[in-house]
Amino acid sequence: MARGAAASPKSLTVFYGTNRRRNSDAFDAVSGEVPDNRKLWLGKASVEMVGDPAKTEVRRRLLAHPEIPGDDDFSDPDSGTAAGLLDAWLDTAVDRQAVALFYLHGFANSFGSALERAAQITEFYSDHVALAPFAFSWPSDGLVIDPQKLAALVGAAISQYRSDQTDATAAGGALSRLLREIHRARLRAKKAKRLPRMVLLAHSMGNLALSAGLAVMRNGLLTAKMAGTFDHAVLVAADVPHNMLEPQEPLSEIALLADRVTVVTSRDSTLSIASRIANDGSRRLGHFGPAELSLLSPNVMVVDYFLGLQAPQSKPELFQVGGTEWDIVEHQYYRNDLNARADLAEVLAGREPAGRVVLEPADQVQHERARHLILPFTGG
Repeated sequence: MARGAAASPKSLTVFYGTNRRRNSDAFDAVSGEVPDNRKLWLGKASVEMVGDPAKTEVRRRLLAHPEIPGDDDFSDPDSGTAAGLLDAWLDTAVDRQAVALFYLHGFANSFGSALERAAQITEFYSDHVALAPFAFSWPSDGLVIDPQKLAALVGAAISQYRSDQTDATAAGGALSRLLREIHRARLRAKKAKRLPRMVLLAHSMGNLALSAGLAVMRNGLLTAKMAGTFDHAVLVAADVPHNMLEPQEPLSEIALLADRVTVVTSRDSTLSIASRIANDGSRRLGHFGPAELSLLSPNVMVVDYFLGLQAPQSKPELFQVGGTEWDIVEHQYYRNDLNARADLAEVLAGREPAGRVVLEPADQVQHERARHLILPFTGG
């Protein structure tokens, strides 16, 4: 895979799928009415690039109304307009020598901000690995939630957070169908000998949407032939209960859908304090790690990034744009931490990361947090 483009493009094509309600040339930002959780729209959008991977918090705005050609809802699953968008995504990845990245955003993202976030990730990682993004925009209300208000038991913030949980869960039907069609697109690409590396990346509450989708798939869609739809799945800062990878839980099916799975954890105040309070004390996977490592599938590895992350004071530019340690530094490290990027880029590209420390069994559970490996402190 390419380790970065020769010249910085001014725009990026971001492919997308969504079950949001369509509003003329775009989609509702706030889901006042719950949309049909099976309906899918597919399309692509041209998103601005700023030409500097270090500027992780700078907005990459949509340059035009999103195109919505994939409107047949997979009525023709192999050659219809929606299937054509998936084929175009994988073709774009092959043409760019890029990894085809399927991205599931977290809470507090509108349709536009989800696509902009996919562009941010693509540019942030461009020095290490080329990505061709496809974002699934579940109908989050797109309202920024202050984790400190959650921790202070502010009713409006908790209601807002739980509304996004409802929206993520309700997206399960649409996401399950999309994952099935991505598998079908993979088979077409393989037959045409134009199959790129395919990776799934879910952040924060995007893991709840993923779990909901896998729960629906358990009812007949998730067959043995679906194994290895993705070469790798990466679950970052997962805002789901810490037992969600155990065999009886639907999120455990990610170990079938992907050949390899990396669960990335860190000490994360958004998850350990704010989300935990909003979830009636439930320990969150992205902070504590799995409840029981021995119950994980053999192809699932848990990596703790906490010690290896840059110190907050080394990122003053994040605070200049209104960031806080709660969210931008602690919860969004996969986007804005150079050490996290260096490790995670290797995973996305299909290379073995260097510098990780494999823990002895006696050290795998410390301070109630479970993990197989850690990124060690480097002084950065």
